[in-house]
Amino acid sequence: MVYEVYVDSLFLVNFVMNLYLYFLAAKTLKRTVTRSRIFIGSAVAAVIPILLLLLPGFPIWLKRFVGPVVISMVTTTVIFRLKTIETVFRITGYLMIYALVFGGMMKFLLSGFSFLAERQKNVWYILGMGMIGYQVAAWWLEQTSGKQTTEICKVRLCGYGREMEVEALIDTGNSLREPISGKPVSIVDKEVLDRFPELRIPEKLKVIPYHSVGKTNGIMEGYEIPELLVKISGESIPWQGAVVAISKNGISADRRYQMILHPDLCKEASKKRGVI
Repeated sequence: MVYEVYVDSLFLVNFVMNLYLYFLAAKTLKRTVTRSRIFIGSAVAAVIPILLLLLPGFPIWLKRFVGPVVISMVTTTVIFRLKTIETVFRITGYLMIYALVFGGMMKFLLSGFSFLAERQKNVWYILGMGMIGYQVAAWWLEQTSGKQTTEICKVRLCGYGREMEVEALIDTGNSLREPISGKPVSIVDKEVLDRFPELRIPEKLKVIPYHSVGKTNGIMEGYEIPELLVKISGESIPWQGAVVAISKNGISADRRYQMILHPDLCKEASKKRGVI
């Protein structure tokens, strides 16, 4: 009976900690991933190491070190639907860093506060400390991501039998929205749509009001296009019915990018698609 309670507690701790780590990885890398995949992957990554520990005949270093790392890489690949080994190693690296940070935080709390040290075998105290760590890390990621204004990514404009790929600046200062639908608005260089005139359909025309330095009010010509594919971390994040506005004055003086992407298009996924 005592043994069964220990296994149950170990599974619960592993499962919830995996949830914390995978959700943080998704926030860090802005991946599109459903909650159900994270929950299922976290459960698998929690139960297999326990089964591995119970199996006889395997060396302890395999059970405690190599096995969990391999399991983490496999579940990470499935959860985030990764396609390249470089991305697998990168996300697994993030998970390991977060795990080390969580471990260090818990050691500090247990050694610095006597009432926590006395309750370190209580699973709910452990999970509670993990939740504190998760909230702090999530807050830090939000603050950090808000300062990243110079990231360049590739964006593919798709529609009406054609595609075009451009370089885009992820601008956290871009708050443009289409006034009727409320959709986020990205800005493209006029030259891009001159080379892709199929997107300028009169029925899809949008009027985008804006404010800028040196000009209190202005109106931009915009269009709703069938699909944008935002390429981040080796994966493509699709966005249906995206709105783009045309800049007639040029976007980048050195032509490093031809589009200013709305930051909402880089988040894990839109609420209507039911992803985090």
